[in-house]
Amino acid sequence: MKRTSILAAGLFTAALAAHAGEMPGLPSYDTDGDGQISQVEFVTAKVASGKITEEEAAAKFAEADTNYDGYLSEAEYTAAAEAWKAAKEAGQ
Repeated sequence: MKRTSILAAGLFTAALAAHAGEMPGLPSYDTDGDGQISQVEFVTAKVASGKITEEEAAAKFAEADTNYDGYLSEAEYTAAAEAWKAAKEAGQ
């Protein structure tokens, strides 16, 4: 019984770690848990931060959605976030 509990706890921990790697730093953006960020999810999260308007958030989403499928993959978001950070550091 004790061995089963330890095994179950280990599997649960591994599952959580694997799930956490799907969208690092973005779990609150992907509100439906489908592994990608829709425009509605992105705009809602960005506007809720109070730092940008709905129009600005929609423009950022369009810029980041490089394959034009209406969703941001982890790779698209990561690339866009790095570009936005670099632009901010460059004073743009």
